[in-house]
Amino acid sequence: MTYSDTTVQRELSERFILLKLDLFKSPRNVMRPLNVIWTPTLLFADRRGTIHYRSVNFLPPREFLTVLDIGESHVDLRWTRADDAIKRLRGALERDPDGKLADEVLYWLGIATYLKTHSNDEMYRVWHQLQERFPDSIWAARIPRRVW
Repeated sequence: MTYSDTTVQRELSERFILLKLDLFKSPRNVMRPLNVIWTPTLLFADRRGTIHYRSVNFLPPREFLTVLDIGESHVDLRWTRADDAIKRLRGALERDPDGKLADEVLYWLGIATYLKTHSNDEMYRVWHQLQERFPDSIWAARIPRRVW
């Protein structure tokens, strides 16, 4: 089980403020605004409570740790912390370079790189890796054709 993994437990307790709600027992006025229809649902919110990323259902620990990095990087990007997002996404890629979520990590790493550098060239360098390594990925399909 994902939540019994010691690395998952450590990462959750060190990096996040956890809120556990029961879909059937928690008050509707709490659950409804969160748009949670299935459990477990991980919501990545900023300090104002704005949700920037969500992940639904269980994942094995390795992929779960990557989701934590992706989710936290989304919050970082909304608060102009591109350096933190890049560090987090690179860490996810180093930990699991060929994992099931590596294509999504590369996609968001490209965006984070652009937000830091404002350089299309730098963004497309990252996205080129995505296109080369995962050409059939939905994330590769999202990359706009480069116009020179």
